Amino acid sequence: MSNYDIPVYPYTRPRVVASKCLEFENVRYNGSLVRCPTVRALIPFVDFITVCPEVEIGLGIPRETIRIVRINGKKRLIQPKTNQDLTDDMDNFTDQFLKDLPPVDGFIFKSGSPTIGVRNIKIYSEKDKGFVIDRGAGFFADKIVKRYAEYPLEEDDRLRNNIIRHHFLTKLFTFADLRSVKESGSIEKLKLFHKYNRFLFRLYNCDMCIKLDELIDNSKSSGVDKILSEYEGIIVNMFHRSPGSKDFIRLSNEIISKLNSSSYLSKVSSLNNGEKEYLNCVLKKYEDNRLTCDSLLEILRLYVMRFSDSKEEFSRLFFPYPEELKNEVEPERDRDFWANFPIPDNSDQDQAAKNQ
Repeated sequence: MSNYDIPVYPYTRPRVVASKCLEFENVRYNGSLVRCPTVRALIPFVDFITVCPEVEIGLGIPRETIRIVRINGKKRLIQPKTNQDLTDDMDNFTDQFLKDLPPVDGFIFKSGSPTIGVRNIKIYSEKDKGFVIDRGAGFFADKIVKRYAEYPLEEDDRLRNNIIRHHFLTKLFTFADLRSVKESGSIEKLKLFHKYNRFLFRLYNCDMCIKLDELIDNSKSSGVDKILSEYEGIIVNMFHRSPGSKDFIRLSNEIISKLNSSSYLSKVSSLNNGEKEYLNCVLKKYEDNRLTCDSLLEILRLYVMRFSDSKEEFSRLFFPYPEELKNEVEPERDRDFWANFPIPDNSDQDQAAKNQ
């Protein structure tokens, strides 16, 4: 498969654990369903494993609310209306869920839930009328986070942010691809994976990418399992954060320098002075936050298509996940903002002017 002459590394179908109330079933405490555009968009591309911990331990739909309460220094899961302590039931279910869970690549959970919420969940001082004394992860999510701390793991609310969403999807499809490589146990597949991801990795962390290069170069001297284990360890650390504007500027300069020095250029053509000046202007606009990251990458892609003799290594930089998953950049682009705008009635003034 290719996209405008840049080969696209085939995407492995990720496995994602998701809150069942996000687009799947009406299982919230009030019997409702939560709309999540990211989950809805991912359905054709992902194998979802859905879960609602509260329903799984026998609570009905609808149901009385539950909360986390700190009692004698320990967190307990309490349903104030019925005075039920659900802690043991939830712990037992979570332990069994983790035991039965197959290899997965990421998680999308419901924000604010006392069981499956990941961040900022209220912890109370009393079962009923207590006040908030702390915040943390939900009862179910807490064990997930501890076991899968380095995996792509987000909540529905945070995925409304384009930067968080882009990083999550990039990391998710990278982890899925790497899982597929690990399952194959093939050094050749690892080399191909690395080749197609190389400039994406250089964007995230240049120094770590150099370590990956060295691992691949020295792969003959070590066993497959050792190489795969070390490689995965570096990837996990590499994707700990999303790249910032300085990373994009650094990589852009590297790409432009590479295109200028490529042996391919001497055979066909080279950047002329006007093109070089234009690229410098583009980078300055991006540096001044007057050009989006996507626009910068689109411009760089055009020059890679034209000049690069090794397009494969740019593949996942430009296509980190399927193009269909990209958000609309201007959702209201064609909206008529003037449809109900009052138009002044100047008929009297026009008639007066005629009579003069």
